[in-house]
Amino acid sequence: MDARGAVRFLVHRETTVRGMDGRPFDAMVENFSRTGFLFVADVALPVGTLIWIGLSGAGAREARVVWREQDRHGCEFLMPLGRRDLQRAFRGQDAVLAELEARLRGESIPDESSL
Repeated sequence: MDARGAVRFLVHRETTVRGMDGRPFDAMVENFSRTGFLFVADVALPVGTLIWIGLSGAGAREARVVWREQDRHGCEFLMPLGRRDLQRAFRGQDAVLAELEARLRGESIPDESSL
């Protein structure tokens, strides 16, 4: 649980982040919640910078850097993640497709550890 009352999920997943200039850079997302995330990258984005982050399995979202310490950036989503996107974020395309196929066949949803 973070200071804002949102549950944080540890993920340690690589992703692509884009600044508002559209140039991509690689980042490691350490954790995320419904309201924000922490990423580490070899960049120094100032507080207030708007970015786009790829949430494997849940598309891309716009966020703002709210604090920075060296290569660590704390960010908040401009729009908090909905329940479905929160469940899918950082699960990857294979897990999302397996879930969709199971739903279409009327089967139980596979556990992520079985994928």
